[in-house]
Amino acid sequence: MKKILILLSLLVFGFTAAAQQMNCTFVQKKTIKATKKVVPGNGTVQFTAPDKLTMTYEVPEGEYLIIDGNQLKTCVKGKVMTIDTSKNARMRKMRNTLLDCINGNYEKAAAENDATLIVEDKGDVKRVAMMAKQVQTSGYAKIIIDYNKKGLPVRMLLDEFSGIETEYTFKY
Repeated sequence: MKKILILLSLLVFGFTAAAQQMNCTFVQKKTIKATKKVVPGNGTVQFTAPDKLTMTYEVPEGEYLIIDGNQLKTCVKGKVMTIDTSKNARMRKMRNTLLDCINGNYEKAAAENDATLIVEDKGDVKRVAMMAKQVQTSGYAKIIIDYNKKGLPVRMLLDEFSGIETEYTFKY
């Protein structure tokens, strides 16, 4: 389930509102802070507005995440799951956050996640950060994404309350 949340968070911040349809590759570096173990990953992402998204991993081979409307399908370590997000509050929140961010509604995403939104211009990069206002039992303490001048994400960092940090880089 944690991998699903990580993947959803990636997707939440992986695309911009201007993108009606886009494709890119990604490289993932997941670090388990307690053991300093690093888990690599990479693959491709396809997005079609407003709510169709496919993330296919080449490493680990065969893993994927698909969102089509309210339906979320995932395969992690060979285990396939299909979730109706309209009936699952936790997954619905992640889905809504994803779609709000894809459509440029960062303020709404921050409000739904009880997070402070910080947007900064740093030369060639626009940094968008969501910082949790209080510690929670699950979810993200901090999410930071860097966008290039075209508004496309080039780097994203997800820091979970559980002690897992995942960094993604995107190439177009």
